[in-house]
Amino acid sequence: MTNEQLEKFLSTATPYHFTIHNECNELATATINLESLNAGEEKQLEDQYINAILYETDYHNNLNSVKQLIASIYNDENKVLEDSLHAYKLYNFTLQKGETKSFNLQLYMDSQTPRAEANMNASWKGKITLSAEYKEMPTANLSGKKVSIVESGDGLYAVSHEELEELVAEWNKIEYRYAGADPDNYVEFNNEIWRIIGLVNVKTATGVEQRIKIVRTNGIKEQKSIGNYYFDISSNIWTTSMLNDLLNDIYYKSEIGTCFTSEISSECDFNTGTDLPKGLDETARNMIDKEVIWNLGGWTNSEITAKQFYEKERGATVNGYDTPTEWSNNTDNSHHNGIGLIYPSDYGYAVGGTDRKSCLMKNLYNYSENNCNISNWLKPSSNLWTLSPYNSYYNSTTFIVNSSGDINFDYTSSTYEVYPVVYLTTSTKILDGNGTIDEPYQLQIVS
Repeated sequence: MTNEQLEKFLSTATPYHFTIHNECNELATATINLESLNAGEEKQLEDQYINAILYETDYHNNLNSVKQLIASIYNDENKVLEDSLHAYKLYNFTLQKGETKSFNLQLYMDSQTPRAEANMNASWKGKITLSAEYKEMPTANLSGKKVSIVESGDGLYAVSHEELEELVAEWNKIEYRYAGADPDNYVEFNNEIWRIIGLVNVKTATGVEQRIKIVRTNGIKEQKSIGNYYFDISSNIWTTSMLNDLLNDIYYKSEIGTCFTSEISSECDFNTGTDLPKGLDETARNMIDKEVIWNLGGWTNSEITAKQFYEKERGATVNGYDTPTEWSNNTDNSHHNGIGLIYPSDYGYAVGGTDRKSCLMKNLYNYSENNCNISNWLKPSSNLWTLSPYNSYYNSTTFIVNSSGDINFDYTSSTYEVYPVVYLTTSTKILDGNGTIDEPYQLQIVS
């Protein structure tokens, strides 16, 4: 079969289908071999004339492309069948505890097979074999709590930043982010249930360090009588915005004051009222790291990936105006109390499930079109503000996560949901709980 014939063959032929399940409570590293067998009394077709293609679900998502059974992929030292002629390594992969993976295999004869008598009416036989080793699940230390790192499903993922092109090497530290439809990242904070975004890179006065980042995913509008909030009337500059005033003044202090909602100017009661949740108590305020420098970089469109957003957020592009690219005690000493919003990249990195790898290569503008909004715990039920400015000529638009699960942008005078976000101090430790909704992580300041 020629390369031109391959596409039609792959789309119509019935593959050999097999499933592998990890029944153990440990991480498995596995190798799929294709082992050739003696054809017995039949004429033997040599291995080199056979091509193999292995894939999951859809042949377009081909795992290893076409592999010709030649010496370069020998794995004879790891034969499973003693009487096989040769073992060929097709794929290495890992299986989390309890995880199942399904594969499809298709074989065909290479078009360069000589039309010699030795190959006419010859047979080739083989078997799929599997070898596996088990090891302890890798873990990350989240403020004193060891949490297993996963590579699929819901859970804590390692996120590598080694290929950042626009940031200095300091930002290349591996982060750990919760992803999936409903990972066990619930944490009790301010006598409420918040969720952990992850252990993420932040800028401080001494360089790039790592902090636990948490978000109040119910927002601060829990009763419809108040409505959603403006970002600002006419500006996407976070340091002077109305939303910054709201979060880092009356919400932070648990007070009563003016806020800007769908009712224009309203009185928001974060202290004694019943329409809004309470503001932060003293214990919660002491857990917030106010020395973290928040980056305020933006971009000119939302048709970029989570990684690209991550770089832009930490960059210096903010409309070309003389506006701050950072938010810190130096730039906003009046009320820098350390409460911000999620970044677009926070939403992008929260995607899990079987499509995580492909989703991280998709534009955040098209997340719903590519089903990357399904296994994403940060997807809001209604439009949600982010911290990052949309760099338009008018300086009055910022990025949002819309209700369908895409990153888009809108005027700051629109009214949307607000999810407060904070970084925890290094002295704030996880001392109890397992991260489930029934047993959320318990925080305590340890001197």
